Amino acid sequence: MSAARWTPTALLLVLLLTAGCGSGSDVSMGTVTGTVFVDGQPAPAGLQIEFDPTTKGVRGSTAVTNDSGQYEAEYSLSTKGVRLGTCVVKLVQPNVAPSAPGQKPKLPFPNEYYEEIRQVDISAGHNTVDLEISKKNR
Repeated sequence: MSAARWTPTALLLVLLLTAGCGSGSDVSMGTVTGTVFVDGQPAPAGLQIEFDPTTKGVRGSTAVTNDSGQYEAEYSLSTKGVRLGTCVVKLVQPNVAPSAPGQKPKLPFPNEYYEEIRQVDISAGHNTVDLEISKKNR
């Protein structure tokens, strides 16, 4: 009997198939819901939030507020939740055009909220993360 010979292309294909796309089923998650408040009032619908793990190279989760400022974080289209551990919570910068060529776009909130609102520790089970932001600089 002769041993099977693996071509580099076949080997790469096997590695890709075994790695998969990371649906979230092999990741330890906690569910995360909450309400975002802007200057004490519920945030408008459509405000996007990101839960960015402090562990480098690890995929985060996102959420979008409803018309009551409430959200539920999603890891993927089929998996709700956020990876366990410490995450930086921040706003997702909207696609806005600058008012003039060469200028930075005017964002609806201060820049610091797009870098970090706060850090949270996500644990197994349900987590409630309410956020308070302002249209003014901190």
